[in-house]
Amino acid sequence: MSKYDNLDPRTELEQEITKDLKRAFEKRGFEVKHNGTESSHTTGGKSDIEMWDDNVHINIEVTKTKKSSQDREYQSIKDHLVQTKSKNPRKKCFMWFISPETYYRTFNSIKDSNFIFHNKDDMKIIAISFSTFEIFINKIIETTKDFYTKDEVVSLFKYHRDFVDDESVLRFFVQKLFPDDTELIEEIKEVEENKHEKVVKDLVSGFKTLENRLREYRIALTTRAIMNVIYLVFIKLYEEKRQSEGRGKNRFTLEGFKEYQEAIDNQESAVHELFNSIKNDTELKRCNLFSDADYLEERLKDDFVIEHFIEVFEQYHFYTTKIDGLGAAYEVLGQLSGKDTKAGQFFTPENVVNFMVQLAELHEKDVVLDPACGPGRFLTYAMEDMIKKVEGKRNETDLIEDIKHNQLYGADDDPLVSKLAKMNMYIHGDGKTNIFARDGLKLDEFDGKFDVILTNPPLGDVSYKHPSYDENFRTKRMSVVPKKSITDEKIKRLSNQLEKTKDNKKAEVIQKEITKLEADKENGREEFESTGNQMKGGALFINACYYYLNEERDSDELPEWRGGKFITIIDEGVLNTDDYDNVRDFIKENFYIKAVISLTQDTFVPVSKTPAKTSIIYLIKKEDPDAKQQEPTFYAHASKVGKDTKGRACDNHLINQKKKDVLRKYFEFKEMVKKSYRGNQFDKNKFQSLNFEEGWFDEE
Repeated sequence: MSKYDNLDPRTELEQEITKDLKRAFEKRGFEVKHNGTESSHTTGGKSDIEMWDDNVHINIEVTKTKKSSQDREYQSIKDHLVQTKSKNPRKKCFMWFISPETYYRTFNSIKDSNFIFHNKDDMKIIAISFSTFEIFINKIIETTKDFYTKDEVVSLFKYHRDFVDDESVLRFFVQKLFPDDTELIEEIKEVEENKHEKVVKDLVSGFKTLENRLREYRIALTTRAIMNVIYLVFIKLYEEKRQSEGRGKNRFTLEGFKEYQEAIDNQESAVHELFNSIKNDTELKRCNLFSDADYLEERLKDDFVIEHFIEVFEQYHFYTTKIDGLGAAYEVLGQLSGKDTKAGQFFTPENVVNFMVQLAELHEKDVVLDPACGPGRFLTYAMEDMIKKVEGKRNETDLIEDIKHNQLYGADDDPLVSKLAKMNMYIHGDGKTNIFARDGLKLDEFDGKFDVILTNPPLGDVSYKHPSYDENFRTKRMSVVPKKSITDEKIKRLSNQLEKTKDNKKAEVIQKEITKLEADKENGREEFESTGNQMKGGALFINACYYYLNEERDSDELPEWRGGKFITIIDEGVLNTDDYDNVRDFIKENFYIKAVISLTQDTFVPVSKTPAKTSIIYLIKKEDPDAKQQEPTFYAHASKVGKDTKGRACDNHLINQKKKDVLRKYFEFKEMVKKSYRGNQFDKNKFQSLNFEEGWFDEE
């Protein structure tokens, strides 16, 4: 609630805002003029309020209209700015549009105008809510002219980007003018997170409704229905990205699509022409994102798209916000898997993904893999994290390009899901898109290539008796798979024959064969045969990822920190049941165990609707399998991870808690561990003297 909300728009509102502008800006060298009277608002033909000096002219339009009623305000906003510029050609001319809450279509219209003006840094419009304006103006009023100078305030327009909601405007203002106001930053963050959770929930519901409509109207059936949803989501993302990059107006808004229909003279199937033009984008063709098998159903017509997609989802902006539109589509795919799709695993909540990426402490040069990538969340978060680490460096552009094109890899054995991941990576700027429709257990050509692996493999059972896994692969490559010794069986059979035979020559032959088999066994040439049919996916992926990891990620690190990092979610049955003794032995032999973080069994319920007891396990590959781990392992438990069982926002014990969280506690632990070294030797007594609270850590 703002103080401006209750003011009469005809007699009080403009006057009060003018008074505040005068208090804030006259001391900074601006003249401020209200074009109405002391008792009435401004009539047509002029901006409500104007501020200017020798170099800058800012118009201010004020309204109390909300939602679609703001549509009629836009043209006058644009006209006033153009008129002001024509009268003041040598000045920078800007516009503020102040309202209770800015309607999304108003933002779209303003984005279109700013796109038209994009080559003119001296002509821009910013829409701002009453509450944001009040925070901003009070800060300016309360400080002397030496703080938040005229040039700093004007620079807001210079650095303006394509705002999509009032929260993004406020965040921008705070980042540029009040970066040290931590309390305000936390408030904005909390508002954005709560809004984000609601939006994602609404999107999932909306995409399910859309999929049902496609079936109901018999436009598309079975998996084709969800595929058409995904294609429409991608068109929206592509167009938002295209507009944001200054490559043209968004053709998938209500206004933009109607203009596109007119431009190509097609009022029935323009959506097909639009999708085909996108498929032929040079960069998309280079990374083989689409093929002839990717098409919109012929019966999908423009009227349906306008009514059931554009009008419904125009209010959401995927590209310029944290809203994961493709992730929401993937969630729908997972929820529909019981109907007629084959989504093999559940996608990982964003809070958990973010935690695992931060836990990994990525280097800018790391080569990262997710061998069960789903829609690519781990990869997009890793890319964002690595790019932040090179910002401001001398060769920043080259480093970013290298990260995007050469350092991020993913695989998923579901072709539909791997396509989703490719789309997601493209939207996030990865022009090469190293995403493969491949079984993540069979990437042996990449052995030793990766510095970090982040993944959430299938939590359930995975068959290792698939025809693509020959016996040699199962018994040698998949060393955790249960197996029996054929060599031992042969020795036992021959020994029985030896006992029974009375023929000396035959006995001699049998003994020679036994001796050879025993020598083979001694020299590691023992033959095995796999037994059983399946194991939990996490166990098999631990085995496979051992081979993919680089043995020496960082030679300058302490001995137990040099190898490649592997951070994964795993069913706790692998960690604590007798059936998986051999897997735990494999882990101890081949990895240093850095951390085990137990998750609440409800972590995946918002997506899977089924509880699953899982943990995050953090491993570092050993250089020497004979080396024993000296460092202690960090253990923790997170009973809340940012979402409750109904998908509503709640506390997050993993990361971003205001007081403390598991991530901060882990870094405290790690610091104490590293302080406990004498040279390259870990000193257990020294660590104990530091009095770290060992054992389970929980916010509660």
